[in-house]
Amino acid sequence: MPEMLGARLYGGVRRIIRWQLITMVVCGAIAYIAGGWKTAISASAGGLIAFLPNVVFALRFGFFDPARSAREIVRAFYVGESLKLVLTGTLFFLAFQFRELEFLPLFSGFIVALGVYWIALLQRI
Repeated sequence: MPEMLGARLYGGVRRIIRWQLITMVVCGAIAYIAGGWKTAISASAGGLIAFLPNVVFALRFGFFDPARSAREIVRAFYVGESLKLVLTGTLFFLAFQFRELEFLPLFSGFIVALGVYWIALLQRI
């Protein structure tokens, strides 16, 4: 049973990461069509701000050893979530340093990428 749980969790995390990457690229293309390069880069940066912390979380939590105890799994989850929050704040801080980025596409790309995360979680994991 633990091996099945580990395999299913790995697949769910991998699916979320894949869909976020696809959505980020599609969102950037739509932003390019709607507003040009500056808008596309801003939307892609927003998607990247959501995507990169999720990859860090997946590397910390998604590839766990099924033989670990429940305490170790929960600890990996909290450490991964903490890293994700700190990295998200840091990436937003860095994004705000670039005056060329447009805020509406930036936040739109971020929200769309996060929406994919929640929609993928609602699917069968």
